[in-house]
Amino acid sequence: KFTGLRRVWWMRFAVQYIQEKPAHRKLRKRNGFFTHQFSTLDQLTNEDDYLFRIYRNHIDFDTYDTLEDALWGSKKESSIFQSWVLRIYDGEKLIALGIFDKGDKAASSQIHCYDPAYARHSLGKYLMLLTIDHLKREEYMWYYPGYVFAGNAKMNYKLFLGKEYGEYYDPELDQWQLFHDNILEAENYSEEAIKEIGKAL
Repeated sequence: KFTGLRRVWWMRFAVQYIQEKPAHRKLRKRNGFFTHQFSTLDQLTNEDDYLFRIYRNHIDFDTYDTLEDALWGSKKESSIFQSWVLRIYDGEKLIALGIFDKGDKAASSQIHCYDPAYARHSLGKYLMLLTIDHLKREEYMWYYPGYVFAGNAKMNYKLFLGKEYGEYYDPELDQWQLFHDNILEAENYSEEAIKEIGKAL
């Protein structure tokens, strides 16, 4: 049963235009004693699975039961993309990971997860910063971090990279548009509209 609707806007960022901000430098300094490692995703480790489980038990929204389900479901062998993983460590302890797919000129985040005990370190934002560093070195054009919601700030952390470097996809125009704050405003739908969409689904 529908009790409300929120528009979803898919985002992308122009990698080479992103400039370091004071907030970026502050986060790098806070997390400077952590280490990280990029590699191709050949297989998931037991550490990866454990981290996703404790992350899943902490969050307040629905997600997949396992990390493998989140990434591949039943179609693991059919992926046409090269998947990479970024792992962040506190000493030898895995505290965050981000998995992203790379194409020729663009990369798309598939999932981020982190140890809830490290929440004050804003590891979701830190994963994005480190991913952008990697993509800049590889001369990529676009980074797709996922989506933001209208009327719900839960996913707005993705704008940490810099709103001025972001674009959103407008399905009605079938075009990417420069980001502006208006798309984050809540929208009101009539009961009739909600019922019609519910029927269509």
